[in-house]
Amino acid sequence: MRAATRERIRGTAMRLFARHGYATVNMRRIAAEAGMSTGLVYRHFATKEELYGDLVGEAAAGLNATAARLRGPGSPAELLRAFCEGFLRDLAGDAEFVDFYLLMNQAFTHGTAGHGGPEGAPPAVRDLVEGNTALLRATVELIERGRAEGGFRRGPADELATCFFATLGGLVTMRSAVGDGFAVPSAAVVLAPLLEEDGHR
Repeated sequence: MRAATRERIRGTAMRLFARHGYATVNMRRIAAEAGMSTGLVYRHFATKEELYGDLVGEAAAGLNATAARLRGPGSPAELLRAFCEGFLRDLAGDAEFVDFYLLMNQAFTHGTAGHGGPEGAPPAVRDLVEGNTALLRATVELIERGRAEGGFRRGPADELATCFFATLGGLVTMRSAVGDGFAVPSAAVVLAPLLEEDGHR
């Protein structure tokens, strides 16, 4: 029951932070939205900063784990396809994934523009910025490896990786705006700018 209560607090906070911004949400509002007392929320998280850091820390760990998978063994095309398919499956699911992604984007802004840049941001936000950098680098390396082995389109790997993540981010924004009527594209469509059909160059 304690674990379920904690998860309800986290889920509510994530939704509120993502939709209304960190600065405008307080612990009383989180408690009210979660249908519990403010005191109960404080028994699980001593401060709003701790709660926010818990959510951002989970996102940072996820980014680093994904970067490690992309650097692992296997076909570059299959590794990238598996990542893309997993992302699109999550996007097609409930709104929690969208809220989580939007929260990450807010934290990136918090870490790069707020508090004088990453150095002045809370530790969890700095970890998130570093995790995002690690994922981008891992993707660039994967594309470079894929081009050397064949099956990837020509073009600067860093630009291709940037466009790939811009596409994913745009899809999340559209899913947030459109809601359940949003048509999630296939991985083949999303990866078309990166992968050659049938592996031909």
